[in-house]
Amino acid sequence: MASISMERRRPKGRSKKGVTTMALVLLIAFFVVLPLALLGFEIGRYMLMQEELHSVADASALAGTAAMASSPSGYTYTQLEQLAMQVAAQTFQQNSILGNSFSASTVSANYNPQPPQPQNPTQDHAILNIILLDQNGNQVAVGTPAAQIQVQAYYAERPVFTSKILPVGNLMTAVAFSNGGLPQMDVMMCFDVSGSMDDQTPVTLVRRYWDPVQNKVVYAQPASASGVLYNVCGPPITGTSLNCLPPENLSFASYPGASGNTHPFTWSESPYPGSNTMHGLHSLIDPPNGYVAGSMPTPEQGLPPGNFNPTNPGNGGSFVYNGCDPNSDATGWTDMIVNMSNQGAFQLSNPYVCAEASRGNLESAAAFQRSQGGNTTNAQLGGAPVSPGYYAAYWNQVAQLVNPMYQARQAATGFFDLINVSANAHFGFETFADTAGTSATGTWSGTNKNEDSNYAVGGTGSFPLPLISLSQGATNYSAVTQAINGNGSNILPLTATGQTDIADALHECITELSNPALVRPNAKKAIVLFTDGVPNQPGGTTAAGTAAALAEASTANTRGIPIYCIGLSQNAAIRPQEDALLGDGQNGTGHGIAYISGHNAVYISVQNASQLTQAFQTIARSLVVLQ
Repeated sequence: MASISMERRRPKGRSKKGVTTMALVLLIAFFVVLPLALLGFEIGRYMLMQEELHSVADASALAGTAAMASSPSGYTYTQLEQLAMQVAAQTFQQNSILGNSFSASTVSANYNPQPPQPQNPTQDHAILNIILLDQNGNQVAVGTPAAQIQVQAYYAERPVFTSKILPVGNLMTAVAFSNGGLPQMDVMMCFDVSGSMDDQTPVTLVRRYWDPVQNKVVYAQPASASGVLYNVCGPPITGTSLNCLPPENLSFASYPGASGNTHPFTWSESPYPGSNTMHGLHSLIDPPNGYVAGSMPTPEQGLPPGNFNPTNPGNGGSFVYNGCDPNSDATGWTDMIVNMSNQGAFQLSNPYVCAEASRGNLESAAAFQRSQGGNTTNAQLGGAPVSPGYYAAYWNQVAQLVNPMYQARQAATGFFDLINVSANAHFGFETFADTAGTSATGTWSGTNKNEDSNYAVGGTGSFPLPLISLSQGATNYSAVTQAINGNGSNILPLTATGQTDIADALHECITELSNPALVRPNAKKAIVLFTDGVPNQPGGTTAAGTAAALAEASTANTRGIPIYCIGLSQNAAIRPQEDALLGDGQNGTGHGIAYISGHNAVYISVQNASQLTQAFQTIARSLVVLQ
């Protein structure tokens, strides 16, 4: 049987094709897949670097913002913003990217460069531009209130794989911009300008009259007519509308009885009592001799006392002229003087010199002669020389001595300063006395007379009772602080005026904060109420005024507006009523305005004007919460 052998044959050319395929695969893997994989790795690494850089920049911006919001006591805008930028840089230095820890040697910071320029850092280094911005995102200079801190961060890292196969540059630079925004706040302040706001000022009552025997003007003081204004007069616990600065309302010292003063002193021109035989004593208006109200540069300048007889000064020793008797009332007086110290050449520690200075009678020898002030050898004047500037020196010092008004103005200004650098805040400001202010140029309606509604010779004025409305587009910081302190020319500082109407002031503030055209949608809303007493308006009684104020607090609660309260109790007798009116349920004894308004509002009670700054700053810090 024939055998058959079989031989397995390999197809021709197969070996060469396999080698070619494998070579091609390896070539693709090496020149395409591997570069793509490495490129993907570098891209992923860059994205991680970018993400970590953004996180570190966010933390730095937030830390800088927090430093600004902390507002250490006594810092200027410049110091605070420099501190905030330094904190932002230090926070960046305490972090790391891709496992590389930073330090002061690997992070460089440019503080608020104008304009900021893009940066090109070296390997493993970061360069920061730390920028101050206003609420609209515009850069502001250091020392100008800023609402935001922006950290512009640039960081460079070398790629892990660099070769001709992977043509990636020597450095990868990541860039991140982060903003830290201060919290948005729309805040209205209700500020008390009632008459009691200068009740703690030390004063002396002086009676100025002509002595025909001595042939000169002399001065006397009624008994117990020197000391703190509240103690001198002993008014009701709500205080007196007798004021140390215009409008002085001098007749209020004469009000006796249960609704008046425990110690009434009869002002010479007051209609109380009706039988006041000193009327006309303050100054003589004698047209035949040219002494006419308003005819002199300074109100009252040169007007002689009303018991001076220009045709017969030494009229037989009688003090009475035209029915004016300067000695008819032992409590009688013509001038209320604020007790003060000498100012350089101005001898203002002498109350009699102050009486002449306050009238403008020491501005010139002619004015002093017209006033029948005698001569500088008058022992009661201590030889004070006639000198221009006495009038301004006296009244400027009074403005800094009225207590608690001066301290309250300073404390309120400090509150706005603190909030302005601690938050992205818009401000409104409302004042109240007999009524609440209704416009930026509003004035008190009680009287326009400087000394009293019964006395025109002392000149006239317009006494501020402003309302500074909120604005969506402006902070109003300058307008508010100017409304408080004046501008040195046509806007006067706030001064004590009349009664106390808290309810209408709260109503105006709630209306403003409820108006979508005035407030920002995302802003925290709040009212800060400052008063030194309890209301007696509207309605004419404390009960009616209190009920109306508490009703406004209830409205504020329903609209989500807390009312933070600061109460200054200048005398212990009023404190229980004030606590009940303003209390937050914990501080004070009552569930008052702060408690009823809710939303974490607090009440702070202080017993001395020197504590007001701390009280206002405590409220400011409780309002500021980082967003």
